[in-house]
Amino acid sequence: MPDVALLIDWENVYYTLRQHTTGPLPSTLAILQAILQKAAEFGPVRVKQAIFGSEVATQDDTLLMALEFTGIEPVAVAQRMGGRLLKGRSDAVLITRTMKLLYKDKPDIEVWFIVSGDRDLNALCKALKDEDKKVYLVAGDKSLANELRDSPYLRDDVFLLEDLIPEARWTRAGLRADDTQAGKEEEPREREPMRARVSRGGRGRGRGGLARPPVVPAVVPTGSPESEKEQRRLAVLLLDQVVAIRADAMPRADFVQSVVPLSEKEASTVLEQRIDAGIEQHHVIARSQGRFRAKAKQLIAPDMTSPLVAETLFHLVRLLRRIDTVTKDTKRVPVVEAVLDPLSRADQPGGLARGRSQRRILLDTLYNIAEERGAIQSESVQRDGKEITMCWLAEQHPLVQYARHQSAGIVHLFNFVGSGKGERADWVNQALFAELLSRVEGDALESSMRAAVERGLMRAEPHGNKPGYVVEREHPEVRMLLGEFSRLNGHEPQHIAEETADDEADVAIPEAPLPLPAPGMGPAASAGIATPRKRTRRGSRGGRGRRGGRGRKNTASSGSTGGSEAAD
Repeated sequence: MPDVALLIDWENVYYTLRQHTTGPLPSTLAILQAILQKAAEFGPVRVKQAIFGSEVATQDDTLLMALEFTGIEPVAVAQRMGGRLLKGRSDAVLITRTMKLLYKDKPDIEVWFIVSGDRDLNALCKALKDEDKKVYLVAGDKSLANELRDSPYLRDDVFLLEDLIPEARWTRAGLRADDTQAGKEEEPREREPMRARVSRGGRGRGRGGLARPPVVPAVVPTGSPESEKEQRRLAVLLLDQVVAIRADAMPRADFVQSVVPLSEKEASTVLEQRIDAGIEQHHVIARSQGRFRAKAKQLIAPDMTSPLVAETLFHLVRLLRRIDTVTKDTKRVPVVEAVLDPLSRADQPGGLARGRSQRRILLDTLYNIAEERGAIQSESVQRDGKEITMCWLAEQHPLVQYARHQSAGIVHLFNFVGSGKGERADWVNQALFAELLSRVEGDALESSMRAAVERGLMRAEPHGNKPGYVVEREHPEVRMLLGEFSRLNGHEPQHIAEETADDEADVAIPEAPLPLPAPGMGPAASAGIATPRKRTRRGSRGGRGRRGGRGRKNTASSGSTGGSEAAD
């Protein structure tokens, strides 16, 4: 497939959504991913740039975070000079960068995606078509210039933001009077399923093959497979899957198919490369089952002893539990003010993310991953002229249920601290609980620690003058949260309950009395009668008055025997 270049005029997208939608806006990450996926349908995206002004960056506080997560290069443009606000500078920068890529840096790129609908792009599109390049435009229905809409000589096709981002509440009723699509706004939606069926089995580069509905891939290649960010992403994806199926590990092929659609071969290859890099760097445990030696049959699971995995999952649990704590009194909270900023201010000993800035980047990355996996829901709202992203948790998501476990934060704190030391140390200073978990648990931290001590999950053990706690690695809750995810089904408690029920049944069922010999029969005749075997009790426990009952049976038995002897 040919290489693709994607250049986004983010100001055009941002103000189109602001002016032509009602209600809360989709998150910036969701918008960028939808645009990136549409470009990825035509080939691997080799160049990804987003041009935006400083005014837009100040209004959308999640823009830089979303660009960093999707791997799109941010290009900031100064919009003020001498106290005056300059407009149209983003278009000039987009045109200049595109021409430099076309004639100097990347002349071999065949497909160009321009996300803008301004009239100033006419000359740029003509220059691209003169070099026999494929040109595709992405713009809003009301912000697309009529010259670009009507002239097939300037572009190969146009994709509307209304179709790429259907979750936004678009106001389609107020189309321009000179708009060529007036009265036809619903026609593409009605014909879309028919075109999707016709495109099956199509050949060549006709439009029929491109009319299939967009599917956002679960894995978008944003960095090298062995990079730290990609390995953190893999750890969260793997934890999400094994927790969802309540299994200690899962087959490698099943994991790839559950994360990536079968139609996305490039994304599947990227995920396979991440898994290979994770196994090589000891972030993923892979073992063969039975006689199978194929890679697809390997059972894989996150390696909880890896420092990178331990740090990633600890901060993921902190993030989810923080949102859960602050949303108990309200439905949704601001992402930056209520979640990311308070968590990044906590100091942590060691770890790979050193310093507040690196911890903030880590939390931003984990937030985007959790939002993409569906564990966190978000929407954008207007507040004091600024774009604020609000968030809340998806109640039934496996990652949310896993993080809500009573001792999840405490167990992962022990695992994170222990993974950063040479020898596996299970002792944690008491001051770390307040530093790293007080903003997560709130007022419930002391009661959670007290309950963990009472359940035997950890015990107090001072080291010199420093108070601290030691975790019990063999405790069922610790083993359940750190790898034995099959215990999330409650198998162990159910097994114990069955044994308890058996013991109670043994206590409740009385022993059957021995059969008495018939009148006139002697001991020899009575000896020939098959005596039923006495029921043996398990253990040494007995019911109330059991010994007395056995004594009465023996007495009655001996009395009847004596009576028969006297009769003889």
